[in-house]
Amino acid sequence: MNATSDAGIRFIRHAGEPAVFKAGWVIKDPETILENAGLAVAGGKILEVLKHVPEDRPVVVDCGPGILMPPLVNAHLHLELSALKNRLPLGKGFAPWVAALLRERDSAGTQVLVRAARAAVRSLPDLGVGLAGEVSTLGITRSLLSNEGIAGVWFREYLGDGHDIPDLDPRSFLSVSAAGHAPHTTSPDRLISLKHQTRAAGLPFSIHVAESDLETDFIAGIDSGWNDFLAARGIDASFWPVGGKTPVGYLNALGVLGPDTLGVHLLQVTEKDLDILADTKTFLCLCPRSNQNLHCRLPDIRMMLKKKLTPALGTDSLASCESLSIFDEMAFIRRHYPGIAPADILAMATKNGASALGLGLHYGTLDPGRQSNFIYLDTGTVSRADILEKVTSYGTG
Repeated sequence: MNATSDAGIRFIRHAGEPAVFKAGWVIKDPETILENAGLAVAGGKILEVLKHVPEDRPVVVDCGPGILMPPLVNAHLHLELSALKNRLPLGKGFAPWVAALLRERDSAGTQVLVRAARAAVRSLPDLGVGLAGEVSTLGITRSLLSNEGIAGVWFREYLGDGHDIPDLDPRSFLSVSAAGHAPHTTSPDRLISLKHQTRAAGLPFSIHVAESDLETDFIAGIDSGWNDFLAARGIDASFWPVGGKTPVGYLNALGVLGPDTLGVHLLQVTEKDLDILADTKTFLCLCPRSNQNLHCRLPDIRMMLKKKLTPALGTDSLASCESLSIFDEMAFIRRHYPGIAPADILAMATKNGASALGLGLHYGTLDPGRQSNFIYLDTGTVSRADILEKVTSYGTG
């Protein structure tokens, strides 16, 4: 067994001999809370959820009066930008932020970027994160995640034109897949090709979508100078089938949406867009704190839930967000979306994210057969009624 801890969070991995972990409370999933319960584990798997822990069970680890719960899932982050924390302008518009990002990233140099990314990776268990969806343009973070034993999906991100054959790997605890950057930065041919390859490999495909005014205008066919921007970078977008569409409608027409696609941000969507996402069973990942900082706008989570969509949560990068903490993301939602049930918020941070990354059979809940990774959190909870409120308000928001 190994465990990490920070600010009252203990991340526990147990891959050895049979053992029982017990606590004052066990959150098996957002709908199932057990008092004075435990988990029987062995060989890296949860064998049984114990509503009562018999005195004669071998190797009982009493974690304390707090809560055992599933590890959190950060379904969208850019660890390679961690060195840019506090170095970019926030609240001054998206275009100035992007320009500063490219300038600062290039001037920082690879060694600085790797050093900061490594520190960020090592911080994830201390934040209660057990599963990550890392998106990398430079390709420098794959080994950092695997060396630290962080599970999830590493997405290599592609922009512009090209017909790549990505180095896909669905076998390891850290799957390797591909991502298109966005509808207005990655050619339709490249998006279709990458999507076909990830689908054939049984891997999720990720893409930023409906994030900015610039993207929405370009896909709608409004000339905002974006064609010139792309042309200056050697990208000919004159043949792209844009015009009269929303970004969601555009990706749907390309055949890129579906149950093995993860659309990220979804800030500028219509009700019809949400119906398309629901009909295609596309997964969503929301990054509300980053959205507030970069766009002064938040996703319509209430409408998404009304449409029976199951959004996951991500933090984006330290270049646009104060922390990589999903606890902070949940607390932010509690504050800005009064009325959304704590159980729905916790689902976004756990089982929805695991499903979005194609790992719902292994992570996201504490059901038998899941990996024996969990976190212990002591919130001072003394009654069942306030457990989910305490957990989803634990972060700083």
